[in-house]
Amino acid sequence: MAEAKKITAVNIKKLWYGETSAIAEDLTGQALYTLLQGETLKEVKNIHQDTWTLEEAEASRTNYKNQLTNQTYRSDKEMGDVTVNFTIGEYDYPTKKDLMGGDVINTDKGWKRARGKVNIEKLLVSQTEDDQYCVIPRADIGAREATTDKAIGLPVSAVELEPKNSAVAPEYWFDSEEVKQGV
Repeated sequence: MAEAKKITAVNIKKLWYGETSAIAEDLTGQALYTLLQGETLKEVKNIHQDTWTLEEAEASRTNYKNQLTNQTYRSDKEMGDVTVNFTIGEYDYPTKKDLMGGDVINTDKGWKRARGKVNIEKLLVSQTEDDQYCVIPRADIGAREATTDKAIGLPVSAVELEPKNSAVAPEYWFDSEEVKQGV
């Protein structure tokens, strides 16, 4: 049996976002290849230095002890949230609208903030420098304006959500060999 390829998932090489409806069934490398070739996803062209992260919070556990032996006999575990964070350093008004809500003004020459509560969900696809693809089919997007190194960037925090379709997993990882030309 061949040794499994080691991955390190180092840094970010490319990042795309799109509508959660773009993944309607269990994702395969071939389906991801097709998705990346189409016009469904929008590529983020500028991620400010050292702001991209993918983190899973520590699971929370409740242990139950046997009163007779004082030993743990069962444990309940709740997995931690998976969050992707990044700051877009250069952007256009349609991107600002996609991630913060609101409306584009005058054919992409301005933007106005929405009033009240804004819920935005997107599909996220990240490609690491060692060519690993991480796909989050449904993420709750929280974006805001923040000054970063004397410019106003768009920090984005995306929390992985359970897909509405039970055939779709909440997260997928593929080596580029699985995605190349739809193999």
